[in-house]
Amino acid sequence: MTHGVPGYPNDNQGKLVASIVGFQSGLIPKGAKNVTVAKELLKFLIQPKVLGELVETGLGRALPVMPALAKTPFWQNPKDPHLRGYVQQGVLGPTRPDYYVYNVAMAEVRSQHVLSNAMIDVAKDGTKAEAAVDKAFKRIQEIFTKYPMA
Repeated sequence: MTHGVPGYPNDNQGKLVASIVGFQSGLIPKGAKNVTVAKELLKFLIQPKVLGELVETGLGRALPVMPALAKTPFWQNPKDPHLRGYVQQGVLGPTRPDYYVYNVAMAEVRSQHVLSNAMIDVAKDGTKAEAAVDKAFKRIQEIFTKYPMA
């Protein structure tokens, strides 16, 4: 049984598998010229009504971060089971952070866009896929070598 979400897998103990969820955040960079206005903008954007409208205007390209917003008619519309399933999986069901949260080497791999750069090498520069993958894996290995695990 999938706890009311058809098609989602269970783990070996029969519990729903937690979805890896990423998120975006707002921040004010150090040295920003107008911190007061930036804070006001962030205060405005995190209001549930404003945030809900912002996310829904994106037509499901991003998930709401507040469970109450995931229960609005937009997300629970029976005419669009994709949105309902998406919000169930990414907000209302079990979730966990991405791997880079737990591993500083993976965080650096992500911040350097190693895999994206390999794809760009193939698409833009005509690099053979095997060579691009080898280059990416070599860079990933260099990064992981900097952070030995005990």
